[in-house]
Amino acid sequence: MPLTTEEGLQILICWLQDNIDCGTEIIFDNDDTLTDSATLLPSVEQALNEVRMIHYLRLLLSPQ
Repeated sequence: MPLTTEEGLQILICWLQDNIDCGTEIIFDNDDTLTDSATLLPSVEQALNEVRMIHYLRLLLSPQ
């Protein structure tokens, strides 16, 4: 069974947090912008929150 978007984002959040905790210096874009795990983490957390909100709204709006 494939991962849901929510599950995938949660795995990514845990991985990014592990990178931060371990001091891993992975750069995700280029040498000018230097987007690292600490920079990327808030955006991924926001994406997870928005996915959860969409799921919640779908439940509220679905016919009973």
